[in-house]
Formats: sequence, structure tokens, C-alpha cells
Amino acid sequence: MIHKFLFGLSHALKHKNFLSYYNIAKRQEYASYKKLKQNQEKKLQKLIHFSYNNVPYYHRLLKNLGLKPDDIQSIEDLQKLPILTKEIIRNNQRDFIPNNLKEQKYVNQSTAGSTGEPLQYRLSKEDEILGLAIMYALSWGYAGYELGDRVAVIAGSSLMPSAKSKLIDNIKAFIMNYKKYSSFDLNDKYMGEIVAGLNKFKPKYLRGYASSIYLFAKHIKDNDLNIDFHPKGVFTTAEVLFDFQRELIEDTFDCKVFNQYGLNDGGISAFECEMHKGLHVDMIRSIMEVTDENGKQLEAGKEGHILATSLHNYAMPFIRYDTGDLGVLACERCECGRETPMLEKIVGRVSDFIYTPDGTKIHGEFFSHIFWEFNWVKQFQIVQRTVDEVIVKIIPDSKSKINEDDLERMKKIMLNRTGKMNIIVEMVDEIATTKAGKWKFIVRETGK
Repeated sequence: MIHKFLFGLSHALKHKNFLSYYNIAKRQEYASYKKLKQNQEKKLQKLIHFSYNNVPYYHRLLKNLGLKPDDIQSIEDLQKLPILTKEIIRNNQRDFIPNNLKEQKYVNQSTAGSTGEPLQYRLSKEDEILGLAIMYALSWGYAGYELGDRVAVIAGSSLMPSAKSKLIDNIKAFIMNYKKYSSFDLNDKYMGEIVAGLNKFKPKYLRGYASSIYLFAKHIKDNDLNIDFHPKGVFTTAEVLFDFQRELIEDTFDCKVFNQYGLNDGGISAFECEMHKGLHVDMIRSIMEVTDENGKQLEAGKEGHILATSLHNYAMPFIRYDTGDLGVLACERCECGRETPMLEKIVGRVSDFIYTPDGTKIHGEFFSHIFWEFNWVKQFQIVQRTVDEVIVKIIPDSKSKINEDDLERMKKIMLNRTGKMNIIVEMVDEIATTKAGKWKFIVRETGK
């Protein structure tokens, strides 16, 4: 109870509207789709008017397109506007500064830069608080989380940024009732320390990058380690969760995985409920579209680009922002009774593909099914250096012998899919993570 009190008090003192937003999110959990869409479009109309009158980039854009703010009334009307890319923002930074920015409260943020150069952007305090409230109320709340429950996190800076001092970090961890572990160097020794720490802490929930939680679960399984805690759920986020990862994680911790998706720069999020049949798309903070390359909204069931329109970030409006992710909207609503749209699948980043010399696109999931068949493969990474060359980096399990026949089989399976490409296999001691501590299955160093 003390942690629930401290958690609520600390958020209320730091963000005066936090509890209000949290309660609003809870109340709207089972609202009708019609009502949620009406609320979205009211906020959209307000955002478009603000952007036209205060943000030079959007004023010029609408003028050049021959549009007035009143021409954008609905989610469908968004198709009248072009896709916003990181490159456009970088090339027009000053024009994205609202005329009234000095009157606003905001924080400066940066993306992790997993697909290239990080993007610097502004996030209004209201949008930041709303994002937190939705995460606790809905994203985590779907798994039964209540404010102040114990949570252990295995991730990098994008999920748990560090404070300026260790003392402040420790105080914050006590008040928030969490333990934080880095995903940057998940070696056997460190993962053993995590197990010992969690056996004492006994978290109610685990949260982290999908790959980090998977590697941790695999370490426990491979070494037959004893865990004295029984989490109610595991939250995976920030990366595509593959079926083989979900299966091992659920088996190791004897609980369900609640997969989640989201990004602050666009303000969108989606999360699994207790049915585990897709991800519920948040309709309070933002608008999510799935479109073709030209920005035309796609029907459910078709794979496309995920676009984000943040409805509350007046410090730097993102309208039809290309997230760099691919997804598929579900054809049906969830059986749980919540009426929000469903993401059937997060396909992954646009960069999570290998391109063959003839232009064929191969997703990283194809490779994951190859390598996880062999128990002597501890970790792997596919690096495309040129259009006709692929480097396969493998960290072998120290307790198992490398099987040369398996290597030949791997290469044969890959060549059957890639065609005439030079495939080089390298045994390595470690695979570098990204600056945010994520482990990437696919690294493409060349364009299409």
C-alpha cells in the first residue's frame, strides 16, 4: 500500500494532471468506437487549425495544396496531406517551431536512431503526462497492473532513462517500486546477477525489450536456474516479438506475455489484452493509420506503413508522421469487448529486411526460424554489407559443439530464398547492441 501511495503522490506532485488523465483513460477503456472516433476528430480539427495558424511548415503546406484547415474534418481527410518523414523535419527544423512556443511547457527528446541519425524533437508536457497515464492505465492495466506494483525492467535508455546521480536513481526506483537492469551487456555473469536480484525483489511484472527478455529467459532455461518469483505478466516492447521468443518466455516464467508497441515522437501506442489476439490501438492520444507508400489508407488485412498523428503535442505537431514501421490492421474487433481497432501484426521496421539482387524483400523473421532450430546457436545477427553479400554472425553456445552439417544446412536454406548471394558465416564472441541497448537481428548497411 505504501508504494501505491508514494507512486500516486509522486506523479501527482510532478504532473498535476496525471491522476486525472489516468482516470480518463480507465473510464474510456470500454467506450464505443463511434464515441472514441468522434473525440479523435474533434482533437484533430483543433490540431489542424493550430498548426495552420502557428506552425510555418504546416501553414505553407496547406497553402501549397490549396487546402484550408476546415478541409480536414475526419481521419479519412488526412489522406489529403502528404506523409511527414524525419528527413522533412530535419530539413525544415525552424519551420516546425510554433509561434507561441515560449508560452508552452515542453521537454526536448530524441529518438534512438536505430534506422540512422537520431531525430531531435519537442514533446509537450501534456502529451508526456498523457502517454504515461495511458501506459499505466491501459497498456499495463490490461495485464492487471495497479499503480505501485513491483516491476523489473531489462532494457536500455529508451525505456528507463537514468537520472543525473545514482542517489536520485535509487530514490526514484524506491518510490516507483521498480528495479532496472541494463540490456547493453547481457553476458552469463550479469544475467546470473539479475536472477539473484529478482529472486530477492520478487517483481509482479517484468518489462523490457523483446530480445533482452528472451535472452534472459533462455539463460535461465539453458542453465536450469531456480527463480523464486512468479510474475503475473511480462511486458515486451520496442522490438518485434517473434513466436519462438513468446513461447520460451511464457514457459520460463509461467505467465503470459503482453506485447506492446509505441513511440513518443508520434504519440501512438498499441497493446495486447488478456485475449492475446492482436494489439489494441490507443485512440485517446493519437491517430494511427496503415497506408501504402503514397499515403492511401489501406483496408484491414493489408500490410502497410504505420503513420502517426499526435493529437496533444502542440510543441511540435506530428501529422501523418512515418514511424518507419510496417503493420497490418485486424479485420475484426477483439472478443474482450473493447472497441478500439486492432493491429493484427507488427511486421517490423522498414529496415528489418534483406534485399536480394533482384529486389526480393526478405523479412528477418525468415532467418529467425532458421537459427533457433539449432540449440548450439546462442545469438545471431544478419548483416547485409552490399546488395549481393550477407554476413551471418553467430555466437555459439560455449556448452555445445558447433555442427558443421548444420552450417551447411543453414546456408542452403538461405540460398534457396536469397538466390545468388555470397553468404559468409562468422563465429563471434559478442554482437554489439544499438545505442539504446537493443539487439538487432538485421543490420542493412546498403540501400535497396
